[in-house]
Amino acid sequence: MSISPDNPPLSFGSPERIKPGEIEEAIRVLVQGDRAAAVRFLAYARDSKLALDQTWVLRNPSGQIEMTALAAPGAGRTAMIFAPKPKDRPATLRAGALIDATAAGCANIGIDLAQALIDPVDPLEEAMFVAGGFHRLAQLDYLERPVPRFGAVQTPILDACVEIRKWNQNDRAGLIELLERTYEDTLDCPGLAGLRRTEDILTGHLASGTFHPDWWHILHVGGKAEGVLLFNRGNDGASIELVYLGLTPAIRGRGFGQTLLTFGLSHVDGDDARTVILAVDRANLPAVRLYRRAGFRHSVRRTAMVRTLIEP
Repeated sequence: MSISPDNPPLSFGSPERIKPGEIEEAIRVLVQGDRAAAVRFLAYARDSKLALDQTWVLRNPSGQIEMTALAAPGAGRTAMIFAPKPKDRPATLRAGALIDATAAGCANIGIDLAQALIDPVDPLEEAMFVAGGFHRLAQLDYLERPVPRFGAVQTPILDACVEIRKWNQNDRAGLIELLERTYEDTLDCPGLAGLRRTEDILTGHLASGTFHPDWWHILHVGGKAEGVLLFNRGNDGASIELVYLGLTPAIRGRGFGQTLLTFGLSHVDGDDARTVILAVDRANLPAVRLYRRAGFRHSVRRTAMVRTLIEP
């Protein structure tokens, strides 16, 4: 077909929020499956209380839904963005515009940081998020090991000047101050520095899986809090998640990371869960070595993409 002023090329619409009655079709496009797959996703969203009001679509020239993006708000003023992988470069740019609109919509509901986890071997998927205003934060390795059994991990013997105590839930301010000191010169996703309020980070830690206060510990050296170890129960009930392990610069390189991790693993010894899981910035070599020595093995790798929504 020739293109002329009387016969212009067909154009795609602008990104828009989903219309009432179209959610099932939009989700079918998102999961790239049939109606049954969409129904299963909607049932999961209902059971997990996943809000779907931040569902955006892009329509083809015939008005049908071509692409869907979903922003899932989380604790701590964050949202996870989901979108199907593009098939070619033109689709990448259109999807980028859709992701841009979806992320921008999050800013209107109090979200400060939009995130996505993508396949590290798919350049089009990363290009799609870059077109949507995101940048690469880090490549994350997801590691796991069996939950210790039968006292396989013994509680470490501590020097007289070292103490590990459960976190006092009434001392939220103290934990925030400690977390901020552990972020100094960190090798763990250093690109996150300044993108989130520490108060919001703590809120996110508390909401990761199921909060387990008996598994939140503070390391004291010479009477001062210098390290933190946070385990929660996974949402699936079959895993325990290492939410965060951090040390202040004053005690790094002295074996306290291994001490704190060993202490934590000894306290989950014999739990009904099957695995202990964690995510680590693969560029953080000291942490990677620590977890490998503790018996963790590679499960999957993802690229973390982020976009700040806070006005400069």
